[in-house]
Order: sequence, then C-alpha cells, then structure tokens
Amino acid sequence: MLYPAFYLKPMSKTQLKKLLSQMTAGQISELVLDLYDARPEAKAYLDFFVAPDIDRKLEKAKTAITREMSRNSRGRNKARSTKIRGFIKDISSLNPGSEHVAEIMTYAVEVICLVGNEQNIKPATQNGLARLLHDTVIYVNGSGLLGIYLPRIEKAVNGMSSSWWRGNEFKKLLKQELKDTVEML
Repeated sequence: MLYPAFYLKPMSKTQLKKLLSQMTAGQISELVLDLYDARPEAKAYLDFFVAPDIDRKLEKAKTAITREMSRNSRGRNKARSTKIRGFIKDISSLNPGSEHVAEIMTYAVEVICLVGNEQNIKPATQNGLARLLHDTVIYVNGSGLLGIYLPRIEKAVNGMSSSWWRGNEFKKLLKQELKDTVEML
C-alpha cells in the first residue's frame, strides 16, 4: 500500500549509508547529478566542494547581510534576524573552518551596530539581534577565537553613539547582552 509523502519518515544517515553501499558507482553518480539539478542548496554545496572559494562566499554573505540590514520602509528598519542567521548558516554548512564562521558572525554584529546607530529598529527585531550577539560571543569563545573577535565586537557595540532615544535603548540592550554573555564565560 502506498502512503502519502507526509506519512513517510525521513531516512536516517545509517539507512542512507546502507542504501549507498548497495548502489553501483554509476548509480551514485546519477543520484548526485539528479540532486545537483533538483536542489539549489545541494548545487551550492557541490559547487563549493569542487571549487572551495570561501573568500567569494564570505563576500556574498557579507553583501547579503548588509542588504538585509538596509531594508527599511517609512523610516523604520525592516531587517529580519532570521534571514541574517540564514546567511550565517549557509556559510557554516560548508564547514569552512571556525575562523570563517566567526568572521561572518562578527561582521553581522558590526553591521547591526552601524544600522542600529542610524535607524529605528523594532523591539522584537532588537531582541533577535541581541540574541545573535550572544550567540556570536559564545561561538567565538567555543572556537578559541575570543581574543581575536571580542575586541571587534566590543568596538562595534561601544561605538554606537545614537543621540535619539530608541537608538540609545538598542545600544543599552546590546551593551547589557555583551556584558552578561562575557560574564557567564
């Protein structure tokens, strides 16, 4: 009996290994080519696998983060922290090394601080961006890169000099989040 697709359980890694071990090299090649054509994420991963140009990927991600943080309407910032996290995840999914992931996360924090200095950001978005700051500090600490990236993060947060009330509140939120995160390390 055939079941609708939503009844099927996802295949485990063990099941996939077993299935692949039963396939010929030609069948595996055909499967990879079909996957390459079918899914943009697989295409990006395989393109990177063949020609790993992490600097180009980082520049594209930085441009996308800057563009996302620049979204606004009627004087109000419309950035989505989930999109920014997605750009970071795209880089980390390539397994380029912790330095590159730390770089893109730190860059995101720097752009957040620059934009937060100039634009009105919704409180819900501010909270999401503060969580990203927290996650960035935790990641760089866990990667043993705190000494390299913490000064940049602190400079970005402390460099916010907004004179209007909402920007000042965002600066206070980020400063407090940074302080609390560093203290818990």
